[in-house]
Amino acid sequence: DDLYVITTSSDRLDSLAYQFYRDVRLWWIISIANRDIISKDSFGVKSGIEIRIPQNIEEILIDFEEINKSY
Repeated sequence: DDLYVITTSSDRLDSLAYQFYRDVRLWWIISIANRDIISKDSFGVKSGIEIRIPQNIEEILIDFEEINKSY
């Protein structure tokens, strides 16, 4: 179900999150899904790389909330 997109020079994690999820705060979902190819120190992404955009964000958010309940 996930989407795969080729990045462009204007892409950023927050703008991609807005484009696909309508919420810039969900940038971390894209970052974690692509942790081997996206730098951890910037919202910017390299142009011309294929990245995965997870589509099951409801499940991801439920898991995230469950993990953080214990803290």
